Amino acid sequence: MKNIYLKAGKAQVVFNDLKENFSGTLIANNDEYNLAFASASAKGNIKGISFTDGMTYMQFEMTFHDDARISMESLDNSPIFFAYCTQGKLWHSFGEHGDRKIIKKQQTGILKSDFRVNSILHFEKHIPVKFYVISIGTNNVDEHNTELVKKLKKVFFRIKKNYLHISTQNEKIAEKIENLNALPHKGVIRNLFMNRLFESILELEIKQHIDGLSAIAERVNSFALKQIDEINKASSFVVNLCQEVFTTDFIAQKFWFFANKMQKEFRLLFTRSIHDFLIYIRIERGRI
Repeated sequence: MKNIYLKAGKAQVVFNDLKENFSGTLIANNDEYNLAFASASAKGNIKGISFTDGMTYMQFEMTFHDDARISMESLDNSPIFFAYCTQGKLWHSFGEHGDRKIIKKQQTGILKSDFRVNSILHFEKHIPVKFYVISIGTNNVDEHNTELVKKLKKVFFRIKKNYLHISTQNEKIAEKIENLNALPHKGVIRNLFMNRLFESILELEIKQHIDGLSAIAERVNSFALKQIDEINKASSFVVNLCQEVFTTDFIAQKFWFFANKMQKEFRLLFTRSIHDFLIYIRIERGRI
């Protein structure tokens, strides 16, 4: 098992740690980094660039010769991470003993963690993996991205301190990421283009997440209207037949049957119970 520990810090600190762990060759220029390595433990390439507004981008393309894990200290600027896997797979856990969640090819992971808990990435040996990470701090915000950070905090900050949401990649975002290496400019101009590109990606993530919540709300509303209609029918059944003598047990049995049926239909439609769904919505909206 290959264990790599990365201290919290700026991009330069992280890449120096990576260079030491992978015994690679590091080239740094204008806040842009390129680490190439080929050792007994792994081979590959890690690129990165940091921006003055607190945003950082990293690109990982590597193959481990043994099972490996990278433990990363959490930063004190409360960043949100957006990870995009385009080849292979990797696992994430909060702490060494936390539950592992897999991020596969063509999936996106959105991460926010408590500063007291390390994020750990797990890799299987002999499986080539390629993934991209965009991170943006949410404390000590630069004037340039104040509005963007406000939107991100409103949408992605949760009740839970440690949060990882995994979903299928947005095609538009995947296309933008794949075109990164095709940018024709170099130096400051290229960095400016990349910064604008990452901001547009994060805006798409915000829109996609809001649209997703709206779609869920619409489906729940449709389901609720259907159930209200069923309740009215059940109530009419009792009222219209009030001439008959019904026992309490008989009426309770009828409404228990309806409630049980509603629960089953809800689970089939949303793959979770009503109770679990209400908890999910509370977490997703952060009570705002």
